[in-house]
Amino acid sequence: MKNIVYGFLLLIVASHWSTLAAAGLPALQQRVIDSAVLGEKRQLVIYLPADYQNSQDGYPVLYLTDGQSQAPHTAGTVDYLAKFEQMPPMIVVGIVNPPQTRERDLTLTPSDKQNPNQLENADKFLAFVEQEVLPFVQQEYRTLDFQILSGTSHGGQFAINAAVKRPGLFQGIIAISPSLYWDNNQLFGLTEQALKSQRLQGHLYVSIANEEPIMTEPYQRFVELLARYPSDNLVVASQTFSNETHNTTVLQGQYAGLKHLFSDWAILEGQPKTLADLLEKFASRSKFLKTNIMLPEDKANGYGQWLQFLNRQDDALALLKWNREHYPQSLNAHKALINAYLHFKMVDDAKAALKDALNSLKELSPEQKAQLESAFT
Repeated sequence: MKNIVYGFLLLIVASHWSTLAAAGLPALQQRVIDSAVLGEKRQLVIYLPADYQNSQDGYPVLYLTDGQSQAPHTAGTVDYLAKFEQMPPMIVVGIVNPPQTRERDLTLTPSDKQNPNQLENADKFLAFVEQEVLPFVQQEYRTLDFQILSGTSHGGQFAINAAVKRPGLFQGIIAISPSLYWDNNQLFGLTEQALKSQRLQGHLYVSIANEEPIMTEPYQRFVELLARYPSDNLVVASQTFSNETHNTTVLQGQYAGLKHLFSDWAILEGQPKTLADLLEKFASRSKFLKTNIMLPEDKANGYGQWLQFLNRQDDALALLKWNREHYPQSLNAHKALINAYLHFKMVDDAKAALKDALNSLKELSPEQKAQLESAFT
């Protein structure tokens, strides 16, 4: 039995790598918004999931500041994690922050210079994101109502400010090495007010590297502040990358932040799953993204055949029959069920399944019909 399970696991691993090798790459698009809010043209760097053009699905969206530098590697991270089902495929939108406007875009207006009647700096850029970038992406692409904002350094400061000023606009916030020292720790007071009133919601991930005290000391105080006001509406995680610097930490920070946001997404590897297990997981995914995500035909087939190898007859047949019922035009779903019946020496059921396949499958070629009938030879 151990040899059978081990052999089947090897097949799963080989299948994973085969899928990864054959899959496409994210598609890059560069777009420009003529912003009425900012009074200038701003660039977006957009990466679409590899399967975007071949599907009709909607996708969650990850928005990034400093898109010119952060979007390419983040799109690769998202693509890799999604292909191994650690998170869903996502549209990655990098908002370009050129050097000449970066500080103005991403940092809070000093408290002694704020004009309550006029948005400035990060608040103005946040208005641009909310009023122009998000609607543009939602109109131009197939999106779900699930958005993440990620930023590094001043971008991390901007992301936390967005969470405080626009609770619920983003379901997840990733702030990597945020510049919390800015304007005498101005974000602390704003964040504490939001925490006290229980306004913050969703997921918040913050991280720091091996950096100067001007970065690490406010960060530690910020983590303590978050712990002081726990909330059922806010899931918080913090992490220190002691072997990274301020400039290198973003690679691991993005990876870990995404893993935190989608910590319940993955199907635990190395263990067979029943129909009930898989339906529960996909119901959980659907609830999280607020959309219906159906158990795919190939995954149901794969786990059904695994259960068959383990001779778990009832579990295998339940999963494979569900698959045939929900994917009646899938040749593989019909074949898998026929083969399972024969494996369990249920010949009459196999013959009935063959008859069902021949009646159900449309435009069945002679070669495909031969494939189905060959199981009985």
